[in-house]
Amino acid sequence: MGMTITEKICARAAAKDRVGAGDMIDAAVDKLYIKDLRFSKAEDPKGLYGVFKEILKDMGITKAWDPDKIIINFDEQPARSTRRAEGQERARQFGEEHGATVYEGYQGGIGHNVMVEKGHVKPGEFIVGADSHSCTYGALACFATGIGFTETVGVLATGRIWLKVPPAIYVELTGKRPPWIWGKDIILRIMAEMGSNGALNKTIEYGGSAVAEISVESRLSMCNMAVESLALNAVFPPDEMAIEYVKQVSNAPFIPVQSDADAQYESRLRCDLTEMEPFVAAPGVPSNGQPVHEFIGTKIDQAFIGTCSNSRIEDLRVAARILKGKTVHSGVRMIVTPASYAAYFQAREEGLLQVFEKSKVLLTASECGICTRPSLATGEVCISSGNRNFPGRMGHRAAQIFLGSPA
Repeated sequence: MGMTITEKICARAAAKDRVGAGDMIDAAVDKLYIKDLRFSKAEDPKGLYGVFKEILKDMGITKAWDPDKIIINFDEQPARSTRRAEGQERARQFGEEHGATVYEGYQGGIGHNVMVEKGHVKPGEFIVGADSHSCTYGALACFATGIGFTETVGVLATGRIWLKVPPAIYVELTGKRPPWIWGKDIILRIMAEMGSNGALNKTIEYGGSAVAEISVESRLSMCNMAVESLALNAVFPPDEMAIEYVKQVSNAPFIPVQSDADAQYESRLRCDLTEMEPFVAAPGVPSNGQPVHEFIGTKIDQAFIGTCSNSRIEDLRVAARILKGKTVHSGVRMIVTPASYAAYFQAREEGLLQVFEKSKVLLTASECGICTRPSLATGEVCISSGNRNFPGRMGHRAAQIFLGSPA
């Protein structure tokens, strides 16, 4: 019996010849991502660093497990609270004392995009991150999942983590992708079929003939959204597109793995992209997806392109192409938050920022931004390229959030 991509990566991380769904493993971690918020989170008044130092002292350890494998990013710049500012100071202190890589200022942006752009994600790796959307990295054929505060401290100290190998759902993508369909449309359609907990603690593995037509940026969006169906991780195969992208951002070696032809899947789902209509998720949960024609005539107060789900250079290009020569409606606020400063500067070089300016778009710093910060008043309606549309996510609980692609 063969193994899936996820099972092969888990087996290698656990130093085993093979593993299967349901097996408990003690895995060696290749990379640990930490957002600055973890250093100021309310789980413990000392913050992650304070708890970590106490554990190291109790274990008789003086340094973090491997500074070359620890990446920290400031997702909020500048800090907008004393707690966040103090957390960022602790993160800097941690980086100085333990040698971790810390991204802030123009080197940073939204952490999940920075991880990919800076070459910290490679096919075949076992990656964990102190944020639920760490599953994003599976777009580059690695295992990646989010972990909590306590688990993060444990990985910092030991470089290892306990994990139950997840069963897999195989999503076969077929047909010809229409030019107006992006990764966000595809994942919203898939989630509508799966339901809000349809992938609970499972792997979503994408495959099929249409994968070759889906860009890396769209794959990142599709893997990012997997956790919204409660998946443990999501993964694309290491095809030519993924391999080429990784080689452009990193010179480090890697060993990609493919699923075996006789790999076992708990279930299968087929998605034909031919003649597919753009999808939009209605307010409430991201799995409320329906074809866009169901929402024609809906009045909006705000449009937002941003978050770790969709604000990369591909997204900025399509938005600028649509906006060029037009002006945002006088009754609408349109906000664009680039995914990283790399994307920001690339957009500037291509003239996209000038298009946004002429179209009366509000351009912000590259950070998580209004994904979680209040920007909507009572009864206001927002169309967002983000990943969550729960009541109160972006402001008042009586506001409504629709999710869609940047287009």
